[in-house]
Amino acid sequence: MILNINRREEEEVRKLKGWIMVYGRRKTGKTYMLRKVFRNAQYFMITRAGYIIHEEEREYTYMNVKEAISRVGSLLDNDETVIIDEFQRLPEFLWEEIALHHPNGKLIASGSSLGIISKVFNRRSPLLGLLSPLKLDIISYSDTIMALKNLTKTPKDTVMWGLIFRDPWVIPILSIEADIITETCGKAYYLAASTQGLIGEVFEEEERALTRIYDAILRLVGEGVWKPSEIAGILTSNNMIMGGQSTVTGILERLVNMGLLEKIPLWKTRGARFYFKHRSPIVSIIQYIDQKLNITETPNINVKREIVANVLSREIQFSLGEMMAEYIGGRRAYTILPDGDIDIVILDERGRAPIIGYEVKIGDIEVSEAKKAIERIHKHGIPRAGLISISTKPPKVPGSYEEMGPEEIIEIAGRIRSKQP
Repeated sequence: MILNINRREEEEVRKLKGWIMVYGRRKTGKTYMLRKVFRNAQYFMITRAGYIIHEEEREYTYMNVKEAISRVGSLLDNDETVIIDEFQRLPEFLWEEIALHHPNGKLIASGSSLGIISKVFNRRSPLLGLLSPLKLDIISYSDTIMALKNLTKTPKDTVMWGLIFRDPWVIPILSIEADIITETCGKAYYLAASTQGLIGEVFEEEERALTRIYDAILRLVGEGVWKPSEIAGILTSNNMIMGGQSTVTGILERLVNMGLLEKIPLWKTRGARFYFKHRSPIVSIIQYIDQKLNITETPNINVKREIVANVLSREIQFSLGEMMAEYIGGRRAYTILPDGDIDIVILDERGRAPIIGYEVKIGDIEVSEAKKAIERIHKHGIPRAGLISISTKPPKVPGSYEEMGPEEIIEIAGRIRSKQP
C-alpha cells in the first residue's frame, strides 16, 4: 500500500535555514521525509561496510569515503543541497573537512543514533554551531488520521489504523482493507521479528550490544510492568543487575532518550511519578503479545483476538491523550487509582491542575457506564469530564462536558492539522 502521510515536520525542516541535523530512532521515516522535502538534493548514504552510495538522477555511484566527502564539498561550494544519510557512520576525522565548506550550500545530515547528537554538538566538535538539530519522532496521531480519513471503510477504521501507522515501517506489511485485529493476529510473527530487528539496530548504532538487561527491561515494559521499583525487583531477583531501582531508572531514561520508551506523568497516583511504556503503539502491542505467547519462538501459534484487543485499547487511550493535550493546550497525564484508572487526564501547562478527564473505550459506552465514569472523574477533583468511544458517539449524561465518537476525533485531528504552518 502506498500511503502518503503529510507530516508536520516536513514544513518545519523546510523552513530551517542553513545546515541541518535530523536525528531519531531508526525507521521513523527520516530518509523518506528528507527525500520528499528536498527532491532535488544530492543524496549520499553511508553503508555499514564503510563505503558511500551517491544517488543522482536515479544513477548510483559507489565511492570510498574520502572521494565522497570531496564530492560533497564541491557540491556545497556550488550552492547545491546535499543529504548525507546514516551520518553517524562517517569517520569523525572527516568532519573538519566538511566544516571547511560552511556556510556554502545546504547540508542535511541524517543520523539514527542518540550518540551522534552528543558528538556533533560536543564543544570539541568541528561541526558545533554549524547544524540546526531536529529530532524526528514517530508520526503524530493527527497526521496519520488525516492521511487515512478518505482511505478506510469507516471512521472507526481511520482512528484505529491511524494508531498503528504512527510507526511508518509497518505500512508495507499491513493492509487497511482487513480488520485491524485480524490483521495483527495473522501477521504477529512477522511484526515481532521486525520489532526485534528494529530494537537490535538501535543498540548497534549506539555501539552497545543488546544485553540481557536492556532486552529484559524492554520486554517487562511491553508486558505492562511499568514501575521502576517492580522492574528492579524482578531483575535483582534474577541476579541480572546490581544497584536496584537507581540502576533501572537510569536505563529507563536512556531508553526514553533513544525513542524506544516514553514516560507519561502520573497524577494522584501513589508510589510513582511516571508511567513507562513503549513509545511506538505497534511495538508495544507486539511486545505484549510476544511476552504472553512467545511468538518469536513459536511462529505458528494462534494469537487470540482478545489478547490484541486488550493491549490495543490500552494503546489508543495514550495516543488520544497525546492528541487531546495538544488540542486543548495542556499536558497529558494518566491516573491509576484503587477505584479504577482515569484513561486520560489533561493538566494545565505547568502540569499541576487538572483541566479535564476522559473515559476511553473502543466499543460502545452504555448509559450506565457513562454515568459511573463521569461520577468517578469528578469525584477526584477534575472539573470537566468527557467520554470517548472509537465506535460510536457516547450518550449524553449529567455532568459530562463532551462526548466524542470517531467522527469527532477525526474532526479534532483536522483542526490540529489546520493550525500547523
